[in-house]
Amino acid sequence: MPTLFISDLHLSASRPQIIDLFLRFLQGPARDADQLYILGDLFDYWVGDEMLQSDDHANLGAALRRLTDSGVSLYIAHGNRDFLLGQNFTQTTGSTLLEETTVIDLYGTPALIMHGDSLCIGDVEHQAWRRQVLSSQWQQEFLAQSLDKRIDIAKSLRQQSEENKQHKAIEIMDASQQAIEDTMRQHKVKLLIHGHTHRPGRHRFELDGEPVRRIVLGDWYQQGSVLVCTNDDWELIELGLLD
Repeated sequence: MPTLFISDLHLSASRPQIIDLFLRFLQGPARDADQLYILGDLFDYWVGDEMLQSDDHANLGAALRRLTDSGVSLYIAHGNRDFLLGQNFTQTTGSTLLEETTVIDLYGTPALIMHGDSLCIGDVEHQAWRRQVLSSQWQQEFLAQSLDKRIDIAKSLRQQSEENKQHKAIEIMDASQQAIEDTMRQHKVKLLIHGHTHRPGRHRFELDGEPVRRIVLGDWYQQGSVLVCTNDDWELIELGLLD
């Protein structure tokens, strides 16, 4: 049975076709997997586990629970949009939250998996924002506000982020090769799997004289994107809206 990796779905009521595609994925290909890893940004924003009370999110939570009840192991990493996924979410869905960086045994190969925004060190503005919102003090103060207020703040931050992107070079928002090498060296791995950049691909290079690989997951904006790993092969595939 394969191991599947996805990221950057950015699920939102404003994009019902992608929600439908994800639900079909959970009922179809994901059921044939041994494990499913969601490496960040499952949701367009997540301001606290109270969001599970809305109909859309309750349906998604129930679908994830049906997947784990069927025997598929589900692992979820925080992204830069859903870093407030918490214990209530994991209990509801039967999932396990991952650390920011996690090394897994992928068919005998140690693989480092992560969301990937920490690799984009050229985007100084994003890294400063990241340090702020990941602090326990900021999160406590934010979660103390009403749900409606938190949603308003999240929407405002998303709009500001999109506006800021218009003035940034693509290279700045991409993963830094130096950060990639430093991170792989730190964790002593020859395989890195991450999302965030929305630039799917498979990259090979040398690190300290050894061949290594980096696999970047795709987003779910116009289609689905899944990394399918078996003992024999690793393949990035796309899921069309009508598949």
